[in-house]
Amino acid sequence: MRETFTAANIESHLIGYERLLALFKEIQKQTPKGVGLKREVKTSGTYILLQFKIGDKRTAKACNCDFTEIGIIKALEKAQLVSEALGKFTSETEFLAWYDETILEKNIVKNDLITFSEAIKLVEDNYWNSYTRKRQKRDRNNPSQQSCWYEVYYCFYKLLPIENSVNVTDMMAVISSKERGAKSYKLCTCAMKKLCEVIGNDKLRDELSKINVTQTKFKENLQSVSLDDYLRFRESVLDIPFKDKRYNFESRNAWLFVFSMQVVYGLRVNEVFAVQNIDIPFKTKDGVTIPALNAASNRDMVAVVGDETNLGTTTKTGYRLAIPLIPPTYPDLIGKLEIKSGKLPNINPDE
Repeated sequence: MRETFTAANIESHLIGYERLLALFKEIQKQTPKGVGLKREVKTSGTYILLQFKIGDKRTAKACNCDFTEIGIIKALEKAQLVSEALGKFTSETEFLAWYDETILEKNIVKNDLITFSEAIKLVEDNYWNSYTRKRQKRDRNNPSQQSCWYEVYYCFYKLLPIENSVNVTDMMAVISSKERGAKSYKLCTCAMKKLCEVIGNDKLRDELSKINVTQTKFKENLQSVSLDDYLRFRESVLDIPFKDKRYNFESRNAWLFVFSMQVVYGLRVNEVFAVQNIDIPFKTKDGVTIPALNAASNRDMVAVVGDETNLGTTTKTGYRLAIPLIPPTYPDLIGKLEIKSGKLPNINPDE
């Protein structure tokens, strides 16, 4: 099925390819001494070569790895195997025979009867051995990455009959259980294609690629609220009887500070918990000190959003600086929302 390119998906392809290039450069730095990775572009596609020295000659050989995220990770694993083999074999003939069998897998008969359970385990291992968009190694102990694994892959895989051999009928049954045109339909199809890609079943992957996953149904956005509505809401939350023990004023005020930071800086909730200079100054890598938000010297109210939150999770956008978005109708918004005196809620993620 030929893909029709539009300006939008051409841009999407470029962004995806740039991410692959960035990942490839990062992986190149991790190859063992004496073995490198090289990109080879052909009319049929882009592939990865292993570069190493045999005898007095530096050579570049195919390693049966496409230029994909999975292919790049596999190429690194094969580079490590080649490095070990170069130190073990004394005969070039023996080494090349080993290379054909182990790296190129020429004499291996693939078992197409792999079960869904075995395939899901391979996808999970591949996920945790891969890298995030920020080119950071995934961490099994990171709650946000655990959530990502579940929402992108496992919530669909758990619907498969795990004892059955991988087959298109069972995968289509799970895909068809989702509403066509909805986001879940697209995500489910992508998850099944990923499973086929990881186990090397190109036939099934190509069959699933024929499915039209264009999203045509969207949830109504119920998350918008006007600034006037928020200010009224804030007043009502703080309008409680003085010293009434039924209400925790400090907790209410702290959570309103979180919401107010979202209003003023356009942050996600978890990004507020990653702000580094709420009540202490922050020193950048190049030695520049950014005053705390509660300091009089921080006249521009520059906020430093870090890579990680104080909840033990990571932020989607990573480290950056943010400045307030003040509407002309409320020039005193910083003071009105008491940003300079705000404190984060006391949260223990283990409780």
